[in-house]
Amino acid sequence: MNITIIGLGVIGGSLGLAIKQNVSRSIITGFDNKKSVESALRRDAIDFGALSLTSAVRDADIVFLCAPVSAILSLLPKISSSIKPNVIVTDVGSTKARIVSSAKKYFHNNGIFIGGHPMAGSEGKGIEFADALMFQNATYVLCTDAKHKKKISSLTSLLHSIGARVLFLSADAHDAIAASISHLPQLIAVGMMNLVGKKNKSHHGYLQLAAGGFRDITRIASSPYGMWNDILAGNSAQIAKTVNEFAALLNKFARDVQSPKGRAKFAQRFASAKQWRDAIPKNSKGFLYPLFDIYVTVEDKPGVLAKLTSALYKAKINIKDIELLKIRDGRGGAFRLSFNTKNEAVKAEKVLGKLKIKVK
Repeated sequence: MNITIIGLGVIGGSLGLAIKQNVSRSIITGFDNKKSVESALRRDAIDFGALSLTSAVRDADIVFLCAPVSAILSLLPKISSSIKPNVIVTDVGSTKARIVSSAKKYFHNNGIFIGGHPMAGSEGKGIEFADALMFQNATYVLCTDAKHKKKISSLTSLLHSIGARVLFLSADAHDAIAASISHLPQLIAVGMMNLVGKKNKSHHGYLQLAAGGFRDITRIASSPYGMWNDILAGNSAQIAKTVNEFAALLNKFARDVQSPKGRAKFAQRFASAKQWRDAIPKNSKGFLYPLFDIYVTVEDKPGVLAKLTSALYKAKINIKDIELLKIRDGRGGAFRLSFNTKNEAVKAEKVLGKLKIKVK
């Protein structure tokens, strides 16, 4: 199977590594700038680097477009005119309706275009952050109808081989869901941080006390804006609709909290929120990438935190987030450590346990 990956960043590089490790008899060609191609070859994420877009896709059976949405849109006409018949072309863009609609103009008898979106990623940029295990247990959306499922069986099998869980959705359904569970939370986090940040200008206590739940909710506010420009533009109608729905709900909360009768409604709201929260699948990745936490208690003495982090570094375990929960002078403190995967969290527990550090 000849596979071409256009764009050798985190997602493209991870696809290459995962396919190389799990799919036999595959030949992977990569296309990107010279530096990225050389890095991908060094990491063994691809077998060959193409000198041009045309040569990259000429003999491909499956083509992955791993680029921002705006770049994918510009690539579609170029790809469609350079591929052989029956080639499957798919993308990894975070919004789908614009891409799928545009692709219909170019892919008729010269290939099959399938919109795709893997629910996986990394906070880092570039192929150095690529990971062969990135797609393990990750939901991978493919936007197609029943009549095309058989035609793309090779793509579906490939994704299953790298550990992904394929979910078929229409492009419109994908974007509506993404607006509610990915794009809205991002805007809420950004809004909360800006609101509290402005209040902090008049009283520094706001940020000093902004830990615990507030820090957890606003973690994604640190996301770089780069890709979000494309997301906001590509899914503007669905995002606006969802934001308006949420604004109406918050206005209702604001009214109800001011009266005993209104406050009584919150008991059911809290109960139903817990019920829905508990129903979220715990064994797969979604639109927002979950972190896996462990809690450690350490003595209050110089070097103890360095000892902890050094041990995890030597074990090649990457800490994604760290928070000091509480400290007692002269006695010790409790930290929350967060990791990308459950396996990393379990491994971290074992590493720290050998150091006699309390973990729970």
